Amino acid sequence: MYRLLINRTLVTNQVLRKTSDEVAGSVKKNTKITSKGQQKYTETVLLPRTEFPVQLNGKARIEADKRLTEKCGFSELYEWQKKNLSGPDFVLHDGPPYANGIPHMGHVINKILKDVTLRHKIINGNRIHYVPGWDCHGLPIELKAIKGYESENDPLEIRKKARNYAEEAIARQKQAFQSWGVTANWSESECYFTSHSSYMKNELHQFIKLYEKDIIFRDFMPVYWSPSSRTALAESELEYNQQHQSKAVTVRLRINDIPERLKSFKNHAVYALIWTTTSWSLVANQAISFSSDATYCLAEDDKKDLYIVAKELLGTTESKIGPLKPIVSFEGKELEGSTYFHPFTEQKCPLLAASHVTTNEGTGLVHTAPAHGPEDFLVALKNKIPILSMVDSKGLYTEEAGPEFYGLEVLTEGVDKVMNLLARDILHVETLTHSYPYDWRTKQPVLIRASHQWFININTIREKIIENFANVNVYPKCNRTSFMNALLAGIRNRPYWCISRQRSWGTPIPVIYSKTTGLAFTNKELVERLCDSIDRYGPDCWWEYSVRDLIGLDIIKKLNIDPNDIVKGNDIMDIWFDSGISWSMVLPDKKANLYLEGYDQFNGWFQSSLITSVALQGCPPYSDLFVHGFAVDEKGLKMSKSIGNVINPEEILLGGSNLKKNPAYGVDVLRWWVANHSSQHTQVPVSKNLLDECKTSINKLRLILRFLLGTLHHHPGINCKPEYRIIDKYMLYLLYSYNKQMQQHYNNYEYHHAGKTTMHFITNDVSGLYCTIIKDRLYCDEVTSSMRTAAVQVIKEILNVLIRSIAPILPHLAEEAWLYHPENITSIPLHCTQYKISESWNDSKIAQYIDAAIRLRNNVLKVADKTTWKLYGVIEATKDDFVLLSLLHDQQKPSMSELCEILQLSSVTLIENHTINETQIQLYDIQEKLCERCRRYPESQEDDLCPRCVNVLTKNKPLIAAV
Repeated sequence: MYRLLINRTLVTNQVLRKTSDEVAGSVKKNTKITSKGQQKYTETVLLPRTEFPVQLNGKARIEADKRLTEKCGFSELYEWQKKNLSGPDFVLHDGPPYANGIPHMGHVINKILKDVTLRHKIINGNRIHYVPGWDCHGLPIELKAIKGYESENDPLEIRKKARNYAEEAIARQKQAFQSWGVTANWSESECYFTSHSSYMKNELHQFIKLYEKDIIFRDFMPVYWSPSSRTALAESELEYNQQHQSKAVTVRLRINDIPERLKSFKNHAVYALIWTTTSWSLVANQAISFSSDATYCLAEDDKKDLYIVAKELLGTTESKIGPLKPIVSFEGKELEGSTYFHPFTEQKCPLLAASHVTTNEGTGLVHTAPAHGPEDFLVALKNKIPILSMVDSKGLYTEEAGPEFYGLEVLTEGVDKVMNLLARDILHVETLTHSYPYDWRTKQPVLIRASHQWFININTIREKIIENFANVNVYPKCNRTSFMNALLAGIRNRPYWCISRQRSWGTPIPVIYSKTTGLAFTNKELVERLCDSIDRYGPDCWWEYSVRDLIGLDIIKKLNIDPNDIVKGNDIMDIWFDSGISWSMVLPDKKANLYLEGYDQFNGWFQSSLITSVALQGCPPYSDLFVHGFAVDEKGLKMSKSIGNVINPEEILLGGSNLKKNPAYGVDVLRWWVANHSSQHTQVPVSKNLLDECKTSINKLRLILRFLLGTLHHHPGINCKPEYRIIDKYMLYLLYSYNKQMQQHYNNYEYHHAGKTTMHFITNDVSGLYCTIIKDRLYCDEVTSSMRTAAVQVIKEILNVLIRSIAPILPHLAEEAWLYHPENITSIPLHCTQYKISESWNDSKIAQYIDAAIRLRNNVLKVADKTTWKLYGVIEATKDDFVLLSLLHDQQKPSMSELCEILQLSSVTLIENHTINETQIQLYDIQEKLCERCRRYPESQEDDLCPRCVNVLTKNKPLIAAV
């Protein structure tokens, strides 16, 4: 089989060129008028006839897409399959796109890949479950909604404007998704929105379940904080700026109580050397951390000042502050109990052992500000040190920082002020270019700041998450290991997930607080009562009504709180919790067969869904993950408005203002590009060259579909039993193999392979081989002959399989071709029809009969420099080949044998030769006059016609005239 395909590829270009001309109708067999004799037989030849267009360009392409969408039931498909197909459902959970901005190429990739997946299931008779959704909350929407408005502190006004903004974005996106042919019920009642009351109520219920399991808790801990957004952020909401610059300083802090080993130096000034990239946090310094296992030394500089530094880092420290002479070495544990003076307040602070301290960089002594570092925080907890936070939500120093710092922006003015006040003790300053976290929305640097937040405790469920995820199938298979590691890295390195945000546009965290003590109170009853209030008052009620109105006095009393000492919480839920809990709202059995999103969702929706699902129901919410890439330009650059390389998908569909420069490619080209380029790489290039290549592929498909449809036009519907030749059976075997291969590609989400397999099949097997071979039968045989009927039946099967195999990727083209099918008189949409391939086609032995003939055919096409029908061949065959070729060659009717048909020769003489090792063929020009009708038989008779043509014309004149 493989060898045959390779052999046919060698001659594809020559053969396809001929076939394409005929399919397009530009050059038709037997219609070129070279004599009066040929002219009079032109109308007797059964040439393909169809109105199916070769190409659709410009306005015609746009109108055709719209017409097909309306005529072929695209909008009714989802409900039709629910009623007419059998289960169990294949469940694809729609990761909600953000309700922000216009549709872009990322949307194109995601939604079309989902649709290809769903249509493959439908075309195979499987019912699907797919509910489109939108992620409606979040800071980007809130910021855009309140831009230019003074009332940005009024939560009700913010929510109103944000809701309107989201609804407008959803309307734009929904219209675009439908124009791409995405299958769904797009009515609002059948979609899900994270801002709707029903969704918010479910989210509140899941929150309280996690709270009751002690997985959700509240604490005062350092978290990533965005001063520009004024809210806490999760790791997934950060992006790292590799070119960020910080002023790193080496600072000395004077020791008060020195280690016993150094008592002889108690009358000298001894300093601890620290190195930090966040000098602004020195204001909040509460300790110096050291490593018990490291070796430290007391070293003297040129000025006789004494410094404690890690022995291993003495050299690097000297390179910054000058020569240091080591005097005494000692173990780190000897620093236990020592104290130093705070750099600004002169308060005594402790030196504390900590496991995170290393001797890889710095000085081996680490400045510790528990409010501004996770490791620092743990050190403080271990040593029962109260946490001092001196930075507010805007990133400014609070009054507790002292009058010198109060009100200064810590990341800018604060750095300068610290360096100015500590100038005497700062021994070295360097500008460090390094990776630093930024707010992914505002593109501004963040800081770590301790505050009261709500967390999911990953530590309690980590091992269960990792264990369960091992059973998830990740596609593409080639990236399975790296993709799994990417997701699990976020689980392994994440002790907590901060799920609270300090904004207004979101789902409220259902908690009330004591004004006096600050203690938080919530329970299931409170949440149930709040959900009733949401039904009664709407999704904004938390900000509009009092606690008594929302919860009721009876619930408040059950919580043992003074009704006059309560206040509602102002926090909302992280939008990743919003969308991460969607499986509990949308999926019928709380689990999907497939989640399909971009690779950035390893730190986003894939992870948040996995965490919440394992925490609540003990298993992942998905069986399979299919991960796709992101659109980039032809240079591999991420699309950006500032760069000017953004491509609008609507322009691909409808064309730009200059149609020559930016033509209307239509939905077929857009979907073909997605299927062939976005399912295997993390970067998906978009360029005019690629789109032009996709258009060329579509046109090749249209050509072969036009030929196949045109061939069926002449089928008169007379009940004639087909007489299948070996080449017909071979084509059916190839068709069976093609379909099986396509099913495997679709099932493995290898849509790029599906596209390549389709093009190879139509180019080589269908056009280059079979259609070329049977043209003489189709055009010149009697219209009801058994052998012509067999060829027509095979053509019909090719058309059935081919249309259905491309329908998931190209539903518009498939439905268009089906509308032109001669037997589709009532214009039934393709998806309403059923079709099953016969297992009898799967006869691999048939290939051996064709093998020898195909090799000879390739040799003929290589050496022939003229139309092969004007040649006859003499074949000297080996013993084995002679047996096989004899099955294809009728010695009684040599010129009409199947071997002649395959070789495209007018006559063949087959001879067995025991002395040769390889079968050979010699070609000779035909000396006698050719048949003026079919131009292949060397023995002409009446009116220069061969016996077959005479028989066709005399026997079927009325029928031929009719067709």
